[in-house]
Amino acid sequence: MKPAKLSLQAFLMSCLVAGWGLVYVGRIKWAIWVAAFMYTGVVLLGVSGLSASPVGLYVLFGFIVTVKLASAIVSAVLARRYNGPPDVPRKRFHALYVGVLIVITFVLMEVLRGPLMGFKNYYIPTGSMSPTVSVGDYIVTDLKPGTPQVGDIVVYRWNGTEAIKRVAGVGGDTLAIVNGELIRNGENLGLFHAPADRVEGPASMTLAPVKVEPGHVYLLGDNRYNSNDSRFMGQVAVEDVVGKVTGIWFSEDRSRIGTRFP
Repeated sequence: MKPAKLSLQAFLMSCLVAGWGLVYVGRIKWAIWVAAFMYTGVVLLGVSGLSASPVGLYVLFGFIVTVKLASAIVSAVLARRYNGPPDVPRKRFHALYVGVLIVITFVLMEVLRGPLMGFKNYYIPTGSMSPTVSVGDYIVTDLKPGTPQVGDIVVYRWNGTEAIKRVAGVGGDTLAIVNGELIRNGENLGLFHAPADRVEGPASMTLAPVKVEPGHVYLLGDNRYNSNDSRFMGQVAVEDVVGKVTGIWFSEDRSRIGTRFP
């Protein structure tokens, strides 16, 4: 006789949505506890700031996979032993359960991403920060880094888009570029993270002294010769700085995976 519940179906359902396979086999309370445990763990990792780094992101992914896999295995075992009605719970409850978890996921990852999750991932499509951050890199950004500091790689909003550059100066600083070297408040910072072969052309070699306005940052790309930064677009308000790039969590170049930035 055909079993009332299919083990493979229960396993796959829990892999897709936390605890869904347990709902399938009638263990609704167990399903709710599994979902609550997973989302609580995700929020705690976010609030603590642990997930806003490549290693922390791996821990977050590992935690989610472990919870889902464990519940999937339990669901599959319970499905094999199930001897109740095949149509319990109703399809309407399945839709409600999945819908509620989709809403919770959306709220965490979009509406409350900043205060609760504290991180955001980006794909890099341009080479303005190459070779530090290159085309094909997937970066993780801390959305709660505090005041931008000189040397930070940041994500910022400009002209309706988001991009990344390095902070060369903060409010009150006086900056200049002489022979390709950055001078900040009279201190020579050398090429300031730019490789020598990326410092070419008049705009890369010379910058007349400029004062950074209060509440603003002056941004430069590490790929100085091919970067639309504050030399061309002007200074960026601190309120338009989205977050600090903490590292590369994935890349088309496998050797770059896990790279961390101070």
